[in-house]
Amino acid sequence: MIGVFTFAGAALLGAQPIDEESRAQAYRQFMLGLHLEDEGDVDGAIDALRGAAALDPEAGEPLAALAELYSRSSRAEEAMAAARSAIEREPGNLTARRILGLIHASRASSRDGTPEHAAEAITHLEQARGTILPDLQVELTLARLYLRADRAQDAVDLLEELRRADLASGQAALLLSRAYEQLGRTEEALATLEAAAASGRPSFRVLERLGQLYERQRRWDDAVEAYRRAVARNVRSANVRRRLASALVASGDAEGARDVLDELIRMRPRDAEGLYLLSDVELELNNFDAAEAAARQLIDIQPDSLFGPAALSRVFERRREFRRVVETLEPAIEAAREQGASARQLASLFGRLGYAHEQLGTFSRAADVYEDAVAMMPSSLAFGVRLAQTYVNAGRPAEAMRVVERSRAAHPDSLALARLEALVLDVEGSVDEAAIVLERALEANRSQPFAYVVLADHYSRQDRVDDAVTLLETALERFPGETSVLFQLGAVLEQHDRIADAERAFRQVLDSDPEHAPALNYLGYMLADRGIRLQESVALLRRAIALDPHNGSYLDSLGWAYFKLDRLDLAEAPLRAAGDQLPDNSVVQDHLGDLLHRLGRPAEAIRAWERALAGDGDEIDPEAIERKIDDARRGSQ
Repeated sequence: MIGVFTFAGAALLGAQPIDEESRAQAYRQFMLGLHLEDEGDVDGAIDALRGAAALDPEAGEPLAALAELYSRSSRAEEAMAAARSAIEREPGNLTARRILGLIHASRASSRDGTPEHAAEAITHLEQARGTILPDLQVELTLARLYLRADRAQDAVDLLEELRRADLASGQAALLLSRAYEQLGRTEEALATLEAAAASGRPSFRVLERLGQLYERQRRWDDAVEAYRRAVARNVRSANVRRRLASALVASGDAEGARDVLDELIRMRPRDAEGLYLLSDVELELNNFDAAEAAARQLIDIQPDSLFGPAALSRVFERRREFRRVVETLEPAIEAAREQGASARQLASLFGRLGYAHEQLGTFSRAADVYEDAVAMMPSSLAFGVRLAQTYVNAGRPAEAMRVVERSRAAHPDSLALARLEALVLDVEGSVDEAAIVLERALEANRSQPFAYVVLADHYSRQDRVDDAVTLLETALERFPGETSVLFQLGAVLEQHDRIADAERAFRQVLDSDPEHAPALNYLGYMLADRGIRLQESVALLRRAIALDPHNGSYLDSLGWAYFKLDRLDLAEAPLRAAGDQLPDNSVVQDHLGDLLHRLGRPAEAIRAWERALAGDGDEIDPEAIERKIDDARRGSQ
């Protein structure tokens, strides 16, 4: 501070210099103010600094020091007034500029902050720079303001300057990575954080942000490692523990994710997000009771939240307990709507509730749910498609077409809507017109494998097998190894008794994705239904059920394979479970009837066969079932 009070400023301004005694007194008062502040006498320090400013009306530094003191005492308005007075006396006063800049920056980041606050902060902080040794608070605050003002390149220039001076900190690395991201230079953003993380003791925030960048690049193992290090730096951070669990699931380690979440819940028993994730992870592991327990615990701690019912309904859905899905979601949605819940909050619940009604065969209720969803979200393609599909399933093609036409106004190129239009035309007998709709949709969506699958399915249902196979093979040339195309190819070939070719296609799916449950089931059932390689069939089906234990179709396939193996003791449980879950599926009820007849229970067998005749009628021979019923009745007389 020595040498602050010179006559240079006064001479430049054309003012008369004060006498030496006044200057000396001002200097003594200035030093006294600094001393009193060190001693904790804030009021005395303020009086001394005011006195120094009064004794030397041309010196800016006493007022700048006063502004600093006010700022440290949380007296922002007085700090700004003192700083402005200092700048009036000495426009180049770095301390005063610094105080004004930092206070404006603080206000810019507050709830009531305005762009004007940010602009003022930038102006003053830019002028506060210039010392030989940079002020890191000024530099980092200015960098943040540049980022907020979309001046990412200015932020990069400033922060790179700090790095070249070997003054960059963890905060600087975080800001620099954000600036690179704003400029679209993702690799440089990642490299900046990786370098910071490789330093001796990286900060928690650096490791957390590094994990997030790895997540964006789907580098799950790297994200797990970054989050593990972040947790070690801050064991109480619930958010990072949750992100670690999510990354572990994505990396294929659901059990590790459960361990992380169990520890989090022990530490914070009322962590709602943690319980929601835990329920999800337990479902991933097929631990249905544990998933339900976590969901119910979530409901207990947040009875008015939608998260608990959402988690619980997901458990019931996976168990195929669709009545319980309805019983859980209907009151939750009604209560949420009364409380003014938004469409975004309700969207997934509408979808799950509508699907449950579809599976229960209560199509009119499903349609009501989807109509409500469309009313709340008129531009939603997903709900428009679901509504139209429900009307198709309910045998109401005219209403389905109405929905398709309404939705197409907002989504003219939608492949899903084209598929539904073709389904309606099929139902109405306009088969050729349906093919034209799907062929046009393919022309508009050649980059989507599903466009080929949909058209091939139509060709197959019209016995245009060669056209279907040729189309799917063309798709495979364009999308090598695409499992959806391979699966559809296998299905088309099987449906037309080209069994060896179908098996080859399904095995290609499994080579690409060994946990493709539909392919495991289809191939296993195909073998079982034909009575070939039954032990392999059972092995394939057990793998499918391990992935989806409550899937009625898979249970039926396994029970049928055991039936073909003459292991009736093993066939009964899966076939009964499938029959209970799928009462309207004619094939499933026919299988159950055959088993019960073999077990010597003709009355039960007849009831199952009668359900088969009353069911959907798909893939059964009604006359053959009627003969079985007649034979069973005669045999029991």
